[in-house]
This record gives sequence, C-alpha cells and structure tokens, in this order.
Amino acid sequence: MEQYTVLYAEDEEQTRLNYTNYLQRYFKNVYSAKDGKEALELYTKYNPDILLLDINMPKINGLNVAKTIRETNSQTRIIILTAHLEQDKLLFATELNLTKYIAKPISRDELKDTLNRAISQLKEMKKDKNLIYFSKELFWDKNEQILKNDDTKIKLTKYEILFLELLSSKENRVFSLDDISSHLWNDIYEDTINSNRLKDMIKRLRKKLPKNSIENIYGAGFKLNHI
Repeated sequence: MEQYTVLYAEDEEQTRLNYTNYLQRYFKNVYSAKDGKEALELYTKYNPDILLLDINMPKINGLNVAKTIRETNSQTRIIILTAHLEQDKLLFATELNLTKYIAKPISRDELKDTLNRAISQLKEMKKDKNLIYFSKELFWDKNEQILKNDDTKIKLTKYEILFLELLSSKENRVFSLDDISSHLWNDIYEDTINSNRLKDMIKRLRKKLPKNSIENIYGAGFKLNHI
C-alpha cells in the first residue's frame, strides 16, 4: 500500500484522528478532511488514489463529493462510510463506481480488505497493455490513438499521433531518426529539413506530457518513458 495515497474525510474529530493514524501505517501519504468542502479542496490539490468519504458531512455530503469527482475522474477509487444504509442512498451510489459502501462503526479488518480491493482495482486498470500511463491520470490509448487526462481528450496533431504510435509500438525501444522520419513522413531522414520538423513537433508534444516522458538518447534516437 505504501506507494499509494489516500484522502480520509470524516467530521467526527476523534474518529478522524484515530483512523488517520491507522492509515498512516500503510500509505505513503494520508490527507484528512473535516467536511466535504475541505475534501474536494484536498482532492484537487493532491489527487489521491483512494478516497474514504463519510456519507454525512457538513457543507457537502460524501455522496455529492463522490459525484463531483466522478464528473472528471473515473479511476480514483472511492469508499463510502455510513452509519445508516438507507436504500435510496445505496441506489444512488451504484452510479458512482464505488469500491464499497461500509457501515459504521468500521471494522479494521473490513477496512483493510476494502483498501486492498481498491488497490487491486487500481492495478487492474493499469494492466491494459493498450493503455500507456504517463501519470495516474494521463494515458495514451494505443488502440484508439488518443491521449487522455482522465476522461478529457487532449488534442494532438497528425504527426504527434504518428510519433506516439511509433514510440509506443515496442516497449523500451529506442527509435532512430531514420525510423521516425520514415514513419512520420515516409522518407529517409534528411539532416536539416526533418531535424527541424521533428524538433518542433517534439517540443510541442512535450508540453502535453510529464517531464522526461520523451527521452532523447544521444546518438541513438528517442524512447518513451512511462510509469
């Protein structure tokens, strides 16, 4: 669990302190919020992997926090905590792609099992070999040939798409300038013309990706780095 981050939102102070301390034993970073408004602020700032949300919180309740997040993020795992398993709220929650709905008081064994399930779900999402992740949110879909940040499609030019298509076709392979020129422009690498075209295209593409996603191997070519 240590490589993942979690946000825990609970308005009851002592419960929040107790479970924050418990979660800190297992997770890299734990962020705690006393209400739904603070939970959304912390989510926006830190983008945690897993959310533990109390259903009844001041300002914004847990289900509405989850609903707001699901408008732009389908991957973060969400666990709802409640003292009352009302049927109408359970039906609403089914639309939110939750990992689980846990009744309070929380059993630590059940919580740990649910957290492990959430982590397994995160790992499964990363297993699709057609999806290449540059960060938790940003990925290149090889089949669809699209770059997405969560559910938002990032606009790419024809040559940016061809470049990503080539570099993602073989894991960890370094592609020479001749390889790239042939794939992008159907010709052999010409030192001046294609060098400038390629340099400009990569400069633009790098602005859309995390730092060091496109690595220039001196004297060899380019390769794609991802998580």
